Amino acid sequence: MEDANICITEEKLVDRYGQGNPHERFMLIYKNYEVFLKLIESYETGLFNRILYEREYNLRAKNGEDIGIRIQTNRFSDPTARKAIENLMIREAIEEANDSGNILKDTDDPEKHKRDILTLRMMRREYEVFNTSLNALTGREYRITYRYMQKEKKLEEIADDENLAYQSIKNLIAATRKTLEQRIIPFFRETL
Repeated sequence: MEDANICITEEKLVDRYGQGNPHERFMLIYKNYEVFLKLIESYETGLFNRILYEREYNLRAKNGEDIGIRIQTNRFSDPTARKAIENLMIREAIEEANDSGNILKDTDDPEKHKRDILTLRMMRREYEVFNTSLNALTGREYRITYRYMQKEKKLEEIADDENLAYQSIKNLIAATRKTLEQRIIPFFRETL
């Protein structure tokens, strides 16, 4: 597990999430809550571009364009429309975990891309469960836990703001995390 003070990279987060059990995935959200959605979005954008570039390169190579051979076809060609449809199909494959158009088949590693897409979908769903449960906490529990997970302030500062002892804040954070785990983990998938 990453140290709470070290920002995890998008790729590590997606890999660990896809391989993790429900408790490990819960902890990944908990420890990276402040940037979790941003990391998902960043990885999705990178994955979209990777798939697009791999498809472009591999299709050009397959059609002989990289070696200077011109292929004559008799069918109508609208490269702008074809590109727009391809982009839409890639976005749909990522956002809806739906590769019904076989958009991944012309990439370098279709199985890894498919696994990443399924992981990203699971991450979004489980984050929604996590966030809903977090929002269901009572006023003080929510406020303190949220500020802690957002890394707005150190525990000492939160204790001062709340007019509570440092140990009381630590105990509340630990108890709230345990409560969240008990509420959330039963709604997480066992495996990808």
